[in-house]
Amino acid sequence: MGFSTHNELFTRIWTRWALGFFLVASLFGLSMRSFHVVEIPILEYRHLLHAHSHIALLGWGFMMLMGAMIFSLEDKGSYVKKYGLLFIALLISILGMLFSFPVQGYGTASITFSTLFVLLSYGFIAKLWHTLRQGTNTPGIRLIRWSLIGYLISTFGLWALGPVTTTLGRMHELYFMSIQWFLHFQLNGWFVLGTLGLLVFFAEKRGIQIPFSGIEEVILLGSVVLTFALVITWAEPTPVFFWINSLAVWLQAFAYFMLIRKIWRTIPLLYLSGLPLFLIRIAMISLIAKALLQALLTFPEVAVISYTIRMYVIGFLHLVLLGFMSLGLAGKAIAEGHLPNSISSKIGWTLVSIAFFGTEFLLFGQGTMVWLEWGYLSWYHFGLVVLSALFPFGLTLSFASLFAANYNLKQQFKQSSNPSQLNIQTMKKMMFWSLGIVAMILTSCSGGSESKTSSSKSNIPAAEAVAPTADPKGIGEFKSVDIGADVDASLAEKGKAIVDMKCTACHQLNDKRLVGPGFQGVTNRRRPEWIMNMITNVDVMLDQDPQAQKLLEECLTRMPNQNITADDARGILEYMRKNDEEKAGQRDAAIQ
Repeated sequence: MGFSTHNELFTRIWTRWALGFFLVASLFGLSMRSFHVVEIPILEYRHLLHAHSHIALLGWGFMMLMGAMIFSLEDKGSYVKKYGLLFIALLISILGMLFSFPVQGYGTASITFSTLFVLLSYGFIAKLWHTLRQGTNTPGIRLIRWSLIGYLISTFGLWALGPVTTTLGRMHELYFMSIQWFLHFQLNGWFVLGTLGLLVFFAEKRGIQIPFSGIEEVILLGSVVLTFALVITWAEPTPVFFWINSLAVWLQAFAYFMLIRKIWRTIPLLYLSGLPLFLIRIAMISLIAKALLQALLTFPEVAVISYTIRMYVIGFLHLVLLGFMSLGLAGKAIAEGHLPNSISSKIGWTLVSIAFFGTEFLLFGQGTMVWLEWGYLSWYHFGLVVLSALFPFGLTLSFASLFAANYNLKQQFKQSSNPSQLNIQTMKKMMFWSLGIVAMILTSCSGGSESKTSSSKSNIPAAEAVAPTADPKGIGEFKSVDIGADVDASLAEKGKAIVDMKCTACHQLNDKRLVGPGFQGVTNRRRPEWIMNMITNVDVMLDQDPQAQKLLEECLTRMPNQNITADDARGILEYMRKNDEEKAGQRDAAIQ
């Protein structure tokens, strides 16, 4: 697959960067899952989480989807001229996020690069929108156009974070709803509509029309907006929003089914086979699975899993980002020659597919077991790490295949006598200079005040050590708890089963912070009444207790109400006492 022009070379460079960011995001994800299995003393889980999400959504997701749109819709001769400088600036912003988020989390450098990315993304959308206005108004074009609108709408949530934080604080419901606004319209508006539009347009370019009526289009778009009602339900459990979301979910499932069925029937006419056919079919199955899962959430007894069981949340996100968008666009790119169809590429994407199916099976399987109170698989975290390792392994093979095609970049640079060759060399120089600028900026910013590690030198997180509390016993029904002089082994064993089932997705038994703080030393910092009130009366504690609010501000993830009974909470407390005795060498210091 030879690239003879600088615009074709631009396509290859873009694809390499996008897939490279996918590989980096997978390494971050593997590192995060390894926290449950091995000690990682240097890295901060929360910072890795932010780095992973930004590089996955923006470095891989945006670049792959936007690149696919540009290379499908724009004239080949206009790639570099129209998007070259924007592309280089976009790389600077993504590389800045890549190197700043793992060091400082949300800090001056990372926020600056993130803001730069959003502003640059508007430039891409403006240029692409101008091209779309000049084309035929086909169903594929309309879906792509709506996906761009979905992306723009999603960024309203990002711009709202500043004013909300300044006026209401990071504890307010609007702060969390702003984040969910961004994620909702990114997933359902940008990624889903954009990928669907590209698959439909892929057929249209080959002379095959996929009819998508105006009514179906209105139903699909309306459902994207109305399903945000589920987020409102999380913040304000009012029945009207629950039923609005339920109606929207079923309408969305209908629209997905109608469009996917038409695409599926069109596949034989496109003469797709092998790896592209395999990946595109996985993508469509993933979207149907997403719709079915959302439909299950319309039952109140099941809806609670959408915000209490983290495995389901992660699995749902991966259905869209990995199953539908990533594998679907990869299949399309291979069919069009933008990604190689070599042996190493086939092996690589097959491994990625196996990793996707395996991790989804574990996430949803363990999540279902937690919901049914069937316990916790002893090998769950280890199995998740092993399967997750297939992602970077497969992506490394796929990434390497981009450099093994039958062409030589250096030879092209030497032999080309076309004046446009200067554009290629200029691009290379600018990219190298950009990398140098990023390195210098990060050198000056990496020592930001938010930079910290998960070192075990201190067992007491800063937010817990300094936060005052109005009542050391917290807020709830527990005013006095008799813990006894010794640990009750049978009660602690009961508590361990509940912790394994409901807590270990977000908390570790050591002093390392994952989604929430580590349990080690908690009975030395908190009175038993506070601990049991936090377990059983979590919503009120998060809204009114200063200590709980400090933890929420630190973790930025609201602890779900697991509906744990008083007896179960007592068992958890006893298990925490036993854990502190074993790991901290002391327990119950908070009441001594």
